[in-house]
Amino acid sequence: DGTEAAVAAADLPANIRITYHRMAQNGGPAAARNHGITLAEEERVMFLDADDLLAPCFFDVMRLAPLGGETGFVMFKYHLSRKPEQRFSYDMHPVDRRFFSRAPEACFPVQRFRLQDRPEAMATVNFPWNKLYDRAFLLEARISFPDLRMHEDITPHWQSFLRCRMFGVLDWAPPLITHWEVPEGGRATQYVGEKRMDVFAELANVEAELLTHAGAGRLLPVFADFCDDLFTWMSGGLCDGGDAEAERWRRKYAAAAAAFWAASEAEQPQQEDEAA
Repeated sequence: DGTEAAVAAADLPANIRITYHRMAQNGGPAAARNHGITLAEEERVMFLDADDLLAPCFFDVMRLAPLGGETGFVMFKYHLSRKPEQRFSYDMHPVDRRFFSRAPEACFPVQRFRLQDRPEAMATVNFPWNKLYDRAFLLEARISFPDLRMHEDITPHWQSFLRCRMFGVLDWAPPLITHWEVPEGGRATQYVGEKRMDVFAELANVEAELLTHAGAGRLLPVFADFCDDLFTWMSGGLCDGGDAEAERWRRKYAAAAAAFWAASEAEQPQQEDEAA
């Protein structure tokens, strides 16, 4: 894909070092990210995709990020661009706009929270690239990407929140990365087909872990909203192509979502009875 040549030709500052590793076979983004965690040598880890570009101030701001100790990772704002030529949009997905616009007061720059303080953070879009991780946390909490070609970033998103002691939110910082979602770009986000069906089993695994969390009662509504938004998009906007194949998958996704909710409702009373 030209990555090796691009790395070799890169004109980098003296303090930036790139170690290029080519996988023996294409295992998708999950395998590459998991392997990258094991190869990383520095204290901080971040996952970037080909449609992401760091802001010029990224490294200066991240020196202030409250990472380490009890803080497993920090979240930050981003520019969401739908035009190839636009780098600074000052826009995000609606759920992320709502989250970052409701920032509680906190001392600069240490804005750290326990999950019970800001449970709505879990409902933000499950991007891997708007978080900076403490590598020790990734290893100790066993955060990993499942072997999927679609929605592989949902599980580590929820694992990160459920398994951390604290997380940071850089409410005060400007957007630190540009992420492009160009409609005519043929992105994986626009894919309609069988590969998306694995997400229902992954979400069931996430829910099973969530139900063991001490704050499950407060977290379940957030998880339900997250799933509902995803399922609505899958059986709605994603399949708005209008052809027979898109309509077939719309019905299939809707049926799988209904089955997921039925299984979820059957499981939760059982957990409540056991707690009682």
